[in-house]
Amino acid sequence: MKNILILLFALLLFSACKKEKKIERNLWNNGGKWDIVKYEEIVTSTWPANEKNDVYENYGMMQFNRAGSGWMIHAEDYDAYKYDFRYSNTPNELTIKYHEFDDSDTYTLDWKKNSFTLTQSGTSTYSPSPSDPSFTVTDHRLYRYTCEKQ
Repeated sequence: MKNILILLFALLLFSACKKEKKIERNLWNNGGKWDIVKYEEIVTSTWPANEKNDVYENYGMMQFNRAGSGWMIHAEDYDAYKYDFRYSNTPNELTIKYHEFDDSDTYTLDWKKNSFTLTQSGTSTYSPSPSDPSFTVTDHRLYRYTCEKQ
């Protein structure tokens, strides 16, 4: 019985590593270019003025290279921005470390063969009034990229 459990655990571990490598290979395979077909920024707040629901179609593109590097171009209004990055992945997360900011973001990865969704969310509570610290605002932010293989 103990040997069967060890074998099942080894198979589970192997299949998880296999999926991670398959995702990584598919990111850079066939040129590694992905269209960002939709970007969403959703804010819900206890202060209604902070709330927003912005959705951008055809937002930009990402390029993943085999060596774990890449870049992203996206447009906001009339301006375009390009960011170089390094990346790593697990079966459920993609971490992007930006060169320009010396910062990184970890996204929840929802993977399909020729598309993926990156989601990041967080909650912050702050006091906008120094004279009344008991008044607080809580914001919940959600950022989502939907990407498709070119």
